[in-house]
Amino acid sequence: MNAEVSRFWSRFRAAHPDAGSEPFDVFRVGDTDESADGGADLIVSGTKTATSSLPEELVDIGIPFPGALSVVIDGKARPRAVVETMQVSQTPFGEVDAKFAHDYGEWDRTLETWKARNGAHYRAVCEGLGLEWHQQRELICERFKVVFSDTAHHAPSRSMSHG
Repeated sequence: MNAEVSRFWSRFRAAHPDAGSEPFDVFRVGDTDESADGGADLIVSGTKTATSSLPEELVDIGIPFPGALSVVIDGKARPRAVVETMQVSQTPFGEVDAKFAHDYGEWDRTLETWKARNGAHYRAVCEGLGLEWHQQRELICERFKVVFSDTAHHAPSRSMSHG
């Protein structure tokens, strides 16, 4: 956790003294700095309230759980929000539904686009991890809400790619 994230977490804890001494995770969405900026903007605005990961991507941090508090950072590793995990499910890629795709908040928010964009992303991730990609590959599907943000110093960006 960098110094700016530590200060942000301290401000959050001052407002929420029952929060733990460390966040569950510090993460960004997207594959590029630009998409991480866009993803952070979508989260802070409340448009993006869901995300997904392959379980294999979470080996070092663990699977999120309801009540977990994490810091969302942008493409420059600046903290943008604290989110609380509300729900976690393990769902095969091919069984993700339209509501989840909509709550993912990216692109045109349709299931068709979600599957096309995330299918390409997860195929590449699987390749990099030496895993076979298929429609029944399990995803960790997480729903969250923003519980703290500080948007005063960050101008929104407009682009998004993956999150």
